[in-house]
Amino acid sequence: MKKLYLGWAVLSMNAWIWSAVFHTRDLPITEKLDYFSAALAILSALYYTFIRLFHLYRRPSGGKLTNSPTPSSLSSLAPNPLLAITFLITYAGHITYLTSGPRFDYTYNTIFNLVLGLLHNLLWTLYSLPSSISALRRYPNRPKTYRPSFAWKAGLFVALTTAATSLELFDFPPWARVLDAHAMWHAVTSPIAYFWYQFLVQDALDGSWRESGGVIRS
Repeated sequence: MKKLYLGWAVLSMNAWIWSAVFHTRDLPITEKLDYFSAALAILSALYYTFIRLFHLYRRPSGGKLTNSPTPSSLSSLAPNPLLAITFLITYAGHITYLTSGPRFDYTYNTIFNLVLGLLHNLLWTLYSLPSSISALRRYPNRPKTYRPSFAWKAGLFVALTTAATSLELFDFPPWARVLDAHAMWHAVTSPIAYFWYQFLVQDALDGSWRESGGVIRS
């Protein structure tokens, strides 16, 4: 999971960079790079979520954290080739559709990203549910009822991102002709991203991984 998280972090930084470039220099090429980079970051977040929550990562053959061989970069990033191919085809189809038409389909682009984000948030909501109604086995060698003390952070992240997304969906005129909904969305998502990184680190350091053979190091 480590390389998947690092890959997603790089893609997220790339999305923020192109967002800054686009908002500085509004051109057709910078607009597409902004939108396409954002979609890739969201899709990669959903990808690692599938692998993490459905335990599709590669498990160490030795069963011990210190004796487990380090997997190759390819096997770490694509532990389930079918899932990886599905996501790659989805992204390629998305880009192809948006670049092949006479006009950029803003409505479709918004719906595409929104659906991915909602699915991502739904899965992490299941992670955060109380142990009495757990729908997911959070760690491979733990029962479904095991819920780490920090699991609530996933639910808070979902609530915060949903509230932030509402700024994009329910736009309003700029206040004092300076601060609009989109600017506020950019402002509030920065601390949310930091909060989410902290949660992923806590999840990766949970003692359950060591008990299950140190799966998180792959």
